[in-house]
Amino acid sequence: MLAALVLHPASANASDWVVKRVSGIVYFVAPGVEAFRVKQGMVFKKGYTIGTRAGARALIARGGETIAVGPNTTFAMSTFRSTGVKTTLLQRKGTIEVDVQKRQQPHFTVETPFFAAVVKGTRFEITVQAKQARVSVDRGVVAVEDFASGDRVDLTAGQSAASAPSSRVGLSVGGRTKPSVKPGAKRAPAFETPAVKNVPPNAAAAKSANSDRNARKSNRNAIGNSRGNANGNAGGNGNGNSGGNGNGNSGGNGNGNSGGNGNGNSGGNGNGNGNSGGNGNGNSGGNGNGNSGGNGNGNVGGNGNGNSGSGNSNAGGNGNGNSGGNGKGNSGSSNSNAGGNGNGNSGNGNGKNRN
Repeated sequence: MLAALVLHPASANASDWVVKRVSGIVYFVAPGVEAFRVKQGMVFKKGYTIGTRAGARALIARGGETIAVGPNTTFAMSTFRSTGVKTTLLQRKGTIEVDVQKRQQPHFTVETPFFAAVVKGTRFEITVQAKQARVSVDRGVVAVEDFASGDRVDLTAGQSAASAPSSRVGLSVGGRTKPSVKPGAKRAPAFETPAVKNVPPNAAAAKSANSDRNARKSNRNAIGNSRGNANGNAGGNGNGNSGGNGNGNSGGNGNGNSGGNGNGNSGGNGNGNGNSGGNGNGNSGGNGNGNSGGNGNGNVGGNGNGNSGSGNSNAGGNGNGNSGGNGKGNSGSSNSNAGGNGNGNSGNGNGKNRN
């Protein structure tokens, strides 16, 4: 009796999808209904699944809108999500080509085990295989939502998108101009489908996956901030670079560089500037200024001025200097020198040695 009602064209309303053409073996099946052959004039009712065998085809229409069904294809008309205004198809496998009228609001949806395609008015084709699905657009706009990744994209004429979550999570897009893919939340298919790797099997699994992803994203942002936006301190309070031009401290309060041009202290609180092999001033646990092989002033645990180089208090230089002492002295050619012309001490005295 049910089959007879479906067969009768008089039972069709303007909002019904009606079978216009059939070639080969095409069948209808529904819960509680044994599968039966599809014939021209039958209504494709909500809750029904249509299937085509190898080489078979069918054309289903509603006014000027059409659904062309290819061979080896299976899809259903959703019971609860299809109304007189909206149509939702649940496509399990095969190929369908849809041509629907343009309306102000989205009114036609195709869900697959991999993604959902929502349209206002367009001509598009969807092919579903065991581990992937693809949609291509001939006219209009189709919004595609990928279940495994949450990727979203709006496709226009000449563009396509594919999902193969078992081998690559995320939408692969193509066309004369590639559409822009945007991130979104993962979700499960709207109908029971064969298990597909990386696709959430249900709403609870999708919620858990989204929570885990948000937690990982927050962790990555925290790590990025600790490595990037602050100016890298290692146990210090300043800014620091190794071999660079910035400021830095290693457990200290001053600024410093190794082989650079900045200011620095190593484990000290001194205010001097210093470089190793550079041109600035520096201290190693001291209070004065100093350089090793440089041009400034410096002390090693002392209070005076001294350099081993070209400045004041030199060994073999022309300035004043002390080695662990408080007096002035040079061993060189300047004032206080050993074998020189200046004043000099080795220790705390003021003895002069004239030449």
